[in-house]
Amino acid sequence: MARSPWDVIIVGQGIAGTTLAWHLREAGQQILLLDACEPVTSSKIAAGLITPITGQRLKLSWRYDEFLPVARKFYKNIEKLTGQKFFHDRIALRLLSSDEERQTWSERSRQPAFQAHILEPQPAPLLEADLCDTSDGGFAMNAAQLDVATYLEASRAVLAWESMRLDWQNDVTFSAQGLSVRGHQTRLLISCEGYAATLNPFFSWVPFNAAKGDILTVRFHKPVPPQCVHRGIWMAPTAEPSVFRIGSNYDWEKLDQVPSASARTQIEHRLKEFFAVPYTVLEHQAAVRPIIRESRPFMGLHPEQERLGFFNGLGSKGSLHAPWFANCFTDFLLHQTPLPEDLDIRKNF
Repeated sequence: MARSPWDVIIVGQGIAGTTLAWHLREAGQQILLLDACEPVTSSKIAAGLITPITGQRLKLSWRYDEFLPVARKFYKNIEKLTGQKFFHDRIALRLLSSDEERQTWSERSRQPAFQAHILEPQPAPLLEADLCDTSDGGFAMNAAQLDVATYLEASRAVLAWESMRLDWQNDVTFSAQGLSVRGHQTRLLISCEGYAATLNPFFSWVPFNAAKGDILTVRFHKPVPPQCVHRGIWMAPTAEPSVFRIGSNYDWEKLDQVPSASARTQIEHRLKEFFAVPYTVLEHQAAVRPIIRESRPFMGLHPEQERLGFFNGLGSKGSLHAPWFANCFTDFLLHQTPLPEDLDIRKNF
C-alpha cells in the first residue's frame, strides 16, 4: 500500500467501517481502511436480516420506512460497482408462540402501518406441515437480507485497505497538519471497531451494553424454501440451498468469541420446537454485538481531539441502519451538517 496522504483513515472493516468508507469515497475523499482481519467478528457472522416487524412485542422496526429505501438503493449501487450480488428481497415468516403474542398480533394486524408490510393475501399454509408447525398462527411479511460476508469481501476488492491491528496509544501521532498512523498521513481517523472500541483509550468512555450471540450454520436434510423464519430464534437462508444460519441468544455476561455449548443447546431446542426437518450442524460461531443504547448507532468527534471520529453501535440491525447513518456522518464530516442530537457522542456521554 502506497504511503501517501489520506483524507480519512477508518479503523475496522465491518458493516460500519465499510459503509462509511463507500460514502466518503463517493464524496470524493481518499479513504484507507485498516482492519485486524480477525476470522470471526460480529459483522462477518451477521445474518443481515432486515425485518419490518420485530421482537417479542411485534413492534415496527425504528424508522423502517425511512431507512429501507436508502439501504436498498445503496446496496444495489455497490452491487453494480463490485459485480457481486449480496442484497436480497425476502419473505419473512413470523410464527406466534403464545396467547399473548396472538392477542398482540390481533390488535396490530388491524393497523394500516402494519398492514403495509404483510403479504396480501397471506400464504396458506405459511409453511408446509412436514416442514414446520404453524398451528399457533403467524404471518408473512416483505423483508430483506444482506449477505454481509459477501458485501465485506466484495468491498475489499475495490476499496483501499491494509491488514493492521492498530495500537492507538503508540501508533497514532498528532501534529498541526493532521495525524500519522504508523507511517500513513491522514486528516481524520475514524474508529469503526465494533466492541473492540472498548479497548480504544480515546473512546473507552462510551458506555457499551454489548451482548454475545451464538449462531449455528446447519444443513437441512430436505429442501427448505429460502425464507427467513422467526419464532423466538431466527432462521436465515444462505446462498447454498438447504443451508441456513440459526440464531441467536443474548449473553450479557461472558463477552468473548468462544462458542457456548449451553447456547447451542438452547438454540437447537427452540428450533426443534417448531421446525420438523432433521439437520446437521456444520458450524458454531459466536461474536459480541456492539450495542450501545437501544441498539442505535452513535457517531461524532472526540470532545478534545477534533481529528478523531467514532461511528459504532449498529447492533443487530446494522444492515438496515448503516447506509442512512453513514450518509448522515459523511455530511457532518464534510459539510458540518448537524448530527441528530440523540446520536451524537459528544451530547450524550
